[in-house]
Amino acid sequence: MPSRRSYKATSRHGCLECRGRRIKCGKEQPECASCHNRNLMCKYQQPASVPLAWPKVKSRSSTPSLPPPAKASTSVVDPTFLAQYQDLMEPSALRSPSGELNIQDLELMTQWCTATYRSVSRNTTVECIWQAVVPREAMRHPFLLHGILALSALHLAATSNGDKREQYIRTSRAHKSQASLGLSRIAAMLKPSHCNAVFTLSNIMMIYSFALPEIVGQSPGRSALEDLYKVFVSTRESVDILANIIDGVGKGELKPLLQCDKAQPKMPDTSRLAIMSLTQLNANLARQDPCHDKEVYDTTIKHLGHSLDKVSRGGETMIIAFQWIFQVPSRYMELYRQREPFALVVLAHYVVIIHLLRRHWWMGEWSARLIQDIGQRLDANWRKSITWVLDATGYYIPPV
Repeated sequence: MPSRRSYKATSRHGCLECRGRRIKCGKEQPECASCHNRNLMCKYQQPASVPLAWPKVKSRSSTPSLPPPAKASTSVVDPTFLAQYQDLMEPSALRSPSGELNIQDLELMTQWCTATYRSVSRNTTVECIWQAVVPREAMRHPFLLHGILALSALHLAATSNGDKREQYIRTSRAHKSQASLGLSRIAAMLKPSHCNAVFTLSNIMMIYSFALPEIVGQSPGRSALEDLYKVFVSTRESVDILANIIDGVGKGELKPLLQCDKAQPKMPDTSRLAIMSLTQLNANLARQDPCHDKEVYDTTIKHLGHSLDKVSRGGETMIIAFQWIFQVPSRYMELYRQREPFALVVLAHYVVIIHLLRRHWWMGEWSARLIQDIGQRLDANWRKSITWVLDATGYYIPPV
């Protein structure tokens, strides 16, 4: 008698009994016909659960806290990123101001990637750098990530009211503190791989310095000139760091930020006449007073002329404005602090560059307040030296 030919089941969804006997299963429910006829127990394998693409996130109100970073899965937290974080920050800095990275931090990062990045871009040509390249750098450099979150929180504060506004401001200051800490620590072991992160954070911190007084309001009894001097001092603290990395930045992905946009129409360059007038006035003052700091002013005016020229050729106004702060001699900073009339005249010409940034939420009315403050400190003769400034900005200073 010929042996019975075995049947290899073609379906993986038959009952366990039929699959074990290697016979075809009709897959009837709750038991197949084969098992029913043989009076056998019919069971089907339960389908495996399908893993979620994203894990469920519980509300912070129902979950006390996330697991500590040391226990985090390596598939979620990059060990290299975590190690760098631990090297640069104090143990307490491993947590954001309200604990671990949480829903609020995700909100701030979303704010950056959807809105805040545009406010630091001159146009669509470089928007992709601030939206994509900078966040990518932040994933490798925690101090930059804190800077991004700090500015995003301040941006949200600018459009919020009441307790929500105050909460964003507190969060912003806490992240800014961590960003400053990380930047100061990495300065001692600066590597080529840090260039982009340090450069972008330095710019973000300068924007922050302008934005904070604009959001929280000027300190009582302090003038716009005093607030600007404070911005200058805090900005110049990183001048040595930037001097060492600027060449590296110009060779990498951030190169477009340092270039002029030739596609933009060239602005009428009336600033050259203004710079010539300042140079001539500086020479006249030197002839009248042997103690006049002619060389200091010559250097300051020369850099200002280069800055205005770059702006007229479509350069990144924000970066140009910050570069001049780095370039001015320390002696000029002292003359500015002493409110020397010619130092204020030169500063008024610089304010024209700030005026071009007035539509950004973080700059606002800085230029108007500065021009008014400078105008009030100059007598009628000195005011004649800022005629071009008033024409370029459209501001009016009441007669003395």
